[in-house]
Amino acid sequence: MRILTREQARSLDTLAMNVHGISGETLMGNAGDKIATRVQSTLEGFHLPKIGIICGKGNNGGDGFAAGHLLHERGFNVTIYALMTKNDVIGDSLVYHDKCVGDDIPILYSTALPKILPKFDLMIDAILGIGFTGELKNELLLWTAWLNEDQITVSADIPTGVNANTGHVATGAVCANETITMGFEKLGMALEPGKSHSGSIHQEDIGFPNIIDDLEGRKWSVIQDDDMQSILHPLKKTTHKHVQGKVLVLAGSTGMTGAAYLTSMAALRSGAGLVITFAPESLHPVYERKITEGMTVPCGDDGKGYFTLSNYDTIMKKIAWCDTMVIGPGLGSHDDTALLVEKLVQHVNKPLVIDADGLRPFYGNEALFNSIKGNFIITPHLGEFSRLTGESVENVRTDYPKAIESFISDFNGVLLAKYSPSLVAWESKGCVNSTGNPGLATAGSGDVLTGMVASFIAQGMSTADAAKTGMYIHGKAGDQLANAISQRGMIASDLLTQIGKVISDYES
Repeated sequence: MRILTREQARSLDTLAMNVHGISGETLMGNAGDKIATRVQSTLEGFHLPKIGIICGKGNNGGDGFAAGHLLHERGFNVTIYALMTKNDVIGDSLVYHDKCVGDDIPILYSTALPKILPKFDLMIDAILGIGFTGELKNELLLWTAWLNEDQITVSADIPTGVNANTGHVATGAVCANETITMGFEKLGMALEPGKSHSGSIHQEDIGFPNIIDDLEGRKWSVIQDDDMQSILHPLKKTTHKHVQGKVLVLAGSTGMTGAAYLTSMAALRSGAGLVITFAPESLHPVYERKITEGMTVPCGDDGKGYFTLSNYDTIMKKIAWCDTMVIGPGLGSHDDTALLVEKLVQHVNKPLVIDADGLRPFYGNEALFNSIKGNFIITPHLGEFSRLTGESVENVRTDYPKAIESFISDFNGVLLAKYSPSLVAWESKGCVNSTGNPGLATAGSGDVLTGMVASFIAQGMSTADAAKTGMYIHGKAGDQLANAISQRGMIASDLLTQIGKVISDYES
């Protein structure tokens, strides 16, 4: 499902009016109709419901006036609060404001909150639209606090106080029960905390022309179940382990052998036919006991418990065997391990999934990515992505899509950014996950994701499809576990059996 940035949504408006001849008045009237219809459905079963609409100065307020006019026509008791003087209502908004005046709908013009607040069954937030950034003005905070009280709150296009690009919310932002968004959902409504503030999102067609692919900027979408149905298919009846996908795993060190186990088992649980996991020789017995369904290869370590540059030849002898290779989970922060990784990524000619400690050689050395010979995916969390970009964590968090845009401009791989929710970006495209929950913020969860992504590449998916599929299935498994166990109670190894159950939905 496609979603738009603030700039793309504005461009869509402009092109619709200036190139395709669709008037702003028509678009506003259609928006009002969609809001009114959704409100009518929400209030079904209420006895003589009372509706309050709070309208700001701009087009968002105009959508509120249009909805008020139509709700009045449908027999609802409507009161409008206009946060302006009567003379401040201009443009297309004035058309629908005047219709409300002609309907004798009570309209109160003031930025000051009424001293006595009437009780409404439902309130419509039409204060600020997609142009909002920063913090709400003090005069608006009392109004948004009212909207956040006990009644049902429906936001027009986007909740007031939510940034349409970043998902950041201002202090006192509206937390809607429902949001009726016009044409296409906005990127900031798919990212937390904007997603939680938007409630149930209803994407409504208000008559925009079919020109979404002509809009400049990254083509963002939300990954949903329909996308998985088109990517994941039942296994061929003639398949066998040697054609089902072969994964090499370079992971683990003293104290972090679990990372190697989780990555390897996740690759197998996601459908890989064969997995070989390299092990520092002094830790090899641990790997052998834990990874019983996979194969292991000991690498001499002189008792150090981590991989070194001297292991390069042992590893390279297996490259021709595999379909893809994982580098990184639990490798540790040793300089000699980083040298090994740096040499491997320049010489391995198979698709790579680079995660966690495998990203260390790239910190302050982004040009190293250009030395990778084949397709590859990186899977950084927020802190790792910060180190890759050289920006502070706070700067990246403030506008993650912008940070991604800057990074991707010179990046020739696929980025799977572990965020809330996770994001995948490549070439001119990007997608936001629709699954997952805070319970996945547990040790080893990312190792499972890495193994899944590698498995899907080994089974023949493109790196972009593998990243999207791994991200979605991983999140969906986490959602099911949260329901069965709890968010706090799930651990990474719980995912290993659950991912197979999720995949079974796409095998019939």
